[in-house]
Amino acid sequence: MDATPTTPTADNHNADHHNRAALLLDRPFTLNGLNLKNRIVMAPMTRRFSPGGVPGKDVAAYYARRAAGGAGLIITEGTYIGRDAAAAYLDVPHFHGEDALAGWARVADEVHRAGGRIMPQLWHTGLARTPDSRPACLPKALPASASTALRTARP
Repeated sequence: MDATPTTPTADNHNADHHNRAALLLDRPFTLNGLNLKNRIVMAPMTRRFSPGGVPGKDVAAYYARRAAGGAGLIITEGTYIGRDAAAAYLDVPHFHGEDALAGWARVADEVHRAGGRIMPQLWHTGLARTPDSRPACLPKALPASASTALRTARP
């Protein structure tokens, strides 16, 4: 009759390792006055749900749900900086201007109420644009000279 070994197996070792990792992630973290309830950070994901660059109630609810779900720190989707050439796509939230900043204040309030912390990812699309594209803030109809310059511009 074969005896079953009673020594720890690789599966037991992996389970112990995962339990230890979960315990470490669940510990609070403090750095320079930033106090997080745990070490779980939600990475930025582009969503494009901010018409006119202003995050609304749906954006606040989205991030609040992530905070309520346990994320200690949320890094937002890319937010355009206050430079016209930064914006290559529509409906991306801005991180400048009175309306957009008021929208982000509402988002931060909702996230804080849900027990989380939030910070913006600042975004300038820069070289991500193709030579035949133009910043989203430009009008559809451009003078021929400007249109030609945009098509022939090289990084």
